[in-house]
Formats: sequence, structure tokens, C-alpha cells
Amino acid sequence: MSHRWEYRVVGVSREQVENQLNFVGNDGWELVQVIVMNNPDVPYQCIFKRVEPV
Repeated sequence: MSHRWEYRVVGVSREQVENQLNFVGNDGWELVQVIVMNNPDVPYQCIFKRVEPV
């Protein structure tokens, strides 16, 4: 049986990296990629995935 994935993209500030990652991770999301943006207010785009609920 194969899994169906759902994805989530979250913009994260430098000050909130750890808090935001913990918050999203506690909801079952796995971090798969971080993109460094050219934006001082929201310098990171974090891409998460999790198995789609049935």
C-alpha cells in the first residue's frame, strides 16, 4: 500500500525557527526542505510533508 502525502509551506522568521518547527512537528509534519529567501522579515520557507489522513 502506498502513502498519499500532503504538503505544507511555512514562512519562518529567524526569531521563531525553533518554536515554529516544534509547533508544526507536533502536528505530525516532517521538515523536508528549507529555502533561504531574500527577505529579512521572513528569511526561510520551510516545506513539510505528512501522510494524508484517511
